[in-house]
Amino acid sequence: MANRPTSCPAFFILFFTTMAFSCGSQDDTEYSVENISTSEVSQELNGLLAKNTCLGCHRVDKKLIGPSYLEIAKRKYTKEELINLIKQPKPKNWPDYPPMAPMQWVNGEELATIADWIASLEVNE
Repeated sequence: MANRPTSCPAFFILFFTTMAFSCGSQDDTEYSVENISTSEVSQELNGLLAKNTCLGCHRVDKKLIGPSYLEIAKRKYTKEELINLIKQPKPKNWPDYPPMAPMQWVNGEELATIADWIASLEVNE
């Protein structure tokens, strides 16, 4: 009889837990970006954030599972850096948060729109 592990690695437990929290209806108002004083969010952008499960882990101005968009904007990443970090996150950049799953399925135009918006947020430091 082959030896089989008796438990899943912690990474997979964390990954599947994170994904479970990010799944849900795109029409759920809980996942809409509301009352943003730093930047107006268009219906199109809100739809992109919901469609691509971004709002399952991120909010504009408060910590959820991942850092807030304002906290990300404070890092002054370029648009290209943001696109690369969405597609292939680097957990070492955010050690106080669970690792983000790579978002390889998000198309280039949508990535550019999301990255432009995050980079445009005005941050009070």
